[in-house]
Parts: sequence; C-alpha cells; structure tokens
Amino acid sequence: MLSVLVPCFDEAEGLPRLEAELFPALSQLANPFEVLAVDDGSADATRRLLREMASRHPGMKVLSHARNAGIGASLKTGLAAAQGEWLVPLDADLTFHPRHIGEMLAAQRESLADCVCGSPFLAASAVPLRRRAPSLAVNLAYRALFGFSLTAYTPMFRLYRVSALRAIAFESDGFEVSAEILVRMIKAGFKAVDVPVPLGRRLSGASKLRELRELKAHLRLIARLLGLKSLPPRPFPS
Repeated sequence: MLSVLVPCFDEAEGLPRLEAELFPALSQLANPFEVLAVDDGSADATRRLLREMASRHPGMKVLSHARNAGIGASLKTGLAAAQGEWLVPLDADLTFHPRHIGEMLAAQRESLADCVCGSPFLAASAVPLRRRAPSLAVNLAYRALFGFSLTAYTPMFRLYRVSALRAIAFESDGFEVSAEILVRMIKAGFKAVDVPVPLGRRLSGASKLRELRELKAHLRLIARLLGLKSLPPRPFPS
C-alpha cells in the first residue's frame, strides 16, 4: 500500500484544489493508498476543512499538531502513523503534482531503489530561473560536499520505502529535513535514484519557505552531517 503524506499549515485556500486533483490522480494508480494529512498548527480553517474532506474519503486520516512544528515534524508524525509499505510526502499546494507518483513507482520497480527523488532540476520548469537559483545552488552544494550522483536533495516530493525510512534517525523539523534524510539514507547503505518531475507554481495561499532562514538551517545541517554525527535508530514499531 502507498501512504501519501500531506503536511498542511494555513492551507485552507488551496484545499479544494488538493481534493479535486489528489484523489483522482491516486485512483489512477494500481496501488491501494491512504492519505495522511497533518494539520501543523494552522490558524485558519485548515483543520476543519481537512476533517470535512476526510469524511468524504474513507482512505484519508487527519493528524494534528497543537502548534506549528515544521515540515520535518509533520513527516515524523505521518511516518509514525503510516500503514503503507511506501510513503510519498506531497506539498499541499501541488507544486509537485500527484500525477507523477506513478513515474516514481515505475522507477522504483526498475531500479529496486529504497528512495526515488522527484527532481525538478532534471525537468522543464514553469518557475523562472531567478526564483529557482537559490534552491539549485543549495542542491549543488550538497552534491559537491557529499559526492552522490543525485540532483534533488531538498525537494520533499519522493517515494520512500517505509522500512528504510524508519531505520534511520533524522533530527530536522524544518524544510531541510529532506536533505538530511537523503544523506543519512545513502550513508546507511540504502539506494536512492532521481527522476525528472516538473515544478509547478503555487496557485493559492502563500509559501511558508523563507530563503534566508532556510539557508541558515541548511548550513547548520551540513555542519552536522560533515561531522559524521551518528544517531541511534528511531524506535518505530515494526
């Protein structure tokens, strides 16, 4: 089964589009699926709207944080609740569209990878280069520092083998969590590949990413990872 995890923080405006496009896309897959939506301490109507959505879709579950804790914290919450063998974190604004999940599943079957990264750096993009440049630079830095032949360290849109993800330890609660997970998975001996996935535009609401804050977070993370800090496995149930 496939678990699709959707972190949501003040995403009320975009939830009608999420519902209208997510479930039809998942229904096109051969895999059974569940949708785990994490309300990350929203101050708007997000939690109420997610619960209403779940009442219309039996395969959906809503999880909640009392306060805003970050993308990484939402990933940990969803991972603990996931029932599937595979997990896909998905941006609530659909800047990466769920129609591309099938391509990641196909790449996994071909490569037998434990992680398939959706890479906007291998695909044409509707987002201007000037807006993508900071993210491109950060991803090039990870590639240069850690030497892996991958292009997408920071995007959240990926297919993870749940058992592999539960076997590593990761600390980050912010957007940098995706880079930490990828580096730690590869260092632990798990296989990762990337496939082209186009990056779209947010059509409603406001982005929660703040470039200067995220740059500082990535610099702190890189320092930890270069220090070869070793963490014990997370105590997830089997």
